[in-house]
Amino acid sequence: MTTLQKTRRADFIRQRRNTKAPLVHIPHKAVKSPRKTYHQDSVYLPAKPRLVSRQQTTRTSKTKTRNGYAIAFSLGRTKVHAPILNIPQLGPRWVSAGLTLLLGFMLLTMWTASPFAVKGADVVGNQRIGAAEINAVLGMIGKPIFDAVPAQIEANLHTAYPDLASVKVQVGFLNHISVSVVERTPVLAWYQNGVVTWIDANGVAFTPRGEVQGLVQVAATGAPANVPLDTTLPLYAQKFITPELVHAMSILAVEVPAGMPMMFDPVYGMGWQDPRGWSVYFGQDAKDISLKMKVYQAIVDTLTLQGIQPTLISVEYLNAPFYK
Repeated sequence: MTTLQKTRRADFIRQRRNTKAPLVHIPHKAVKSPRKTYHQDSVYLPAKPRLVSRQQTTRTSKTKTRNGYAIAFSLGRTKVHAPILNIPQLGPRWVSAGLTLLLGFMLLTMWTASPFAVKGADVVGNQRIGAAEINAVLGMIGKPIFDAVPAQIEANLHTAYPDLASVKVQVGFLNHISVSVVERTPVLAWYQNGVVTWIDANGVAFTPRGEVQGLVQVAATGAPANVPLDTTLPLYAQKFITPELVHAMSILAVEVPAGMPMMFDPVYGMGWQDPRGWSVYFGQDAKDISLKMKVYQAIVDTLTLQGIQPTLISVEYLNAPFYK
């Protein structure tokens, strides 16, 4: 080998040595178990690249995600990941919700079903008030039975008809309403300012309805004064006059001359117009009615003997009767 060839060969070896990667010192690796562990200061060398064809590189780089499915193409292989479906468990809350919906549907069906619609109430005990009038006040015809509130129906009937002493309403299924009433019995026919009002034994006034025989006819110049208000009673049960006055008028009515009405004056009380031309009054209670009648007759006899024509005689107070 010539000197020139040796020189060229030495340059080639030197050039090749310079192009090689420098050597890196790797410390001793301690093995404590079959699993490989490395020292904290170890330096990891990059893996030696693997030569692949251009066609393989193109196929392995393609990755698409479509409609929730991850599709990866690697070396001609296709891997499909199936979707995960979360099916809710039917716990107590789902059961409660289902029962609530079912109950709501049943209530709606019952509320609108024709078998539960009220066709009319059965009315008993009425004498002067027609069943059709009571049903009109009820306002329940065609409505579901669930709308019927007995206490409210009773209050409505009392307000519309003060001449009802008592009202009892019972509601039953499917669509049955029973109304039991007791009508007030009038005792007095009270005429005042051109209006007639009936009054029962308790002193409650109400609008006349129909015809009742044997009522005491009273022509009043004013309403009784100082009638106490009972706050425990509703408006329709408040007294127009006291029960004591009603009782007194019923007793005195037998003394009134035939064909003459009884009179009432807020100052002098009850009495009548004597056919001989004067008015007589007995006060506002039934106490000592028979004795007052005797005193009145004695006064009339005395005035007749004396030729005196009175316009008014009052025997309300036995110890102080007077005449005008």
